Amino acid sequence: MIKIIKHLLPLFVVQFFTWLALFALWIYATPVITRYIFGTTNAESTAFENGTTWVGICFAFYSTLAAFLAFVIPKILLHISKQKLHAIALLIGGIGLLLLFFIKEKYLLLLSFSFIGIAWSSIGNVPYSIISSIAPEEKMVTYFAVFNFSVVIPQVTAAFLLGYINKHFFSGETVYIMLVGGASMLIASLIMFFVKEKPPIN
Repeated sequence: MIKIIKHLLPLFVVQFFTWLALFALWIYATPVITRYIFGTTNAESTAFENGTTWVGICFAFYSTLAAFLAFVIPKILLHISKQKLHAIALLIGGIGLLLLFFIKEKYLLLLSFSFIGIAWSSIGNVPYSIISSIAPEEKMVTYFAVFNFSVVIPQVTAAFLLGYINKHFFSGETVYIMLVGGASMLIASLIMFFVKEKPPIN
């Protein structure tokens, strides 16, 4: 088990910062978009309802885009390594998250979420492809079981850390959490550029 964790550690670190960024998006996208683009914090207002509807549109947009891009990834991997492709996708996703801090017009959100969709397409496919290529066949199930913790740990961290940061450092200005998420995904991208393909453990 220790050998498996050591084998997966660089990818674990990448996953931690990646999913911390995603949870920042999923938890705070609605309060950020309704407050800073639709100009309201009143959950009973029409503007708030329009804002939440637009959040749903943006989420559906990036998920749909990611689904289409999933068919393109195998073709791209014929010309570039999995590690480099994932690093580039995370870089683009990080930029998309950072843009949420600056965008003040709802239609421009689609630009930001298109970048996030590119990252999401890779996040949902490439890390698992990397695991399948480095894990011995007889230990494949164990590898994926251990790898699942790379999603659980940042989820728990985000639940406690982001709220604390927002309250004590940002004075409730949730838009700054998008900067935290963007920076987190950029860190994941930077680390991924240095992750080398490893042979399976014998």
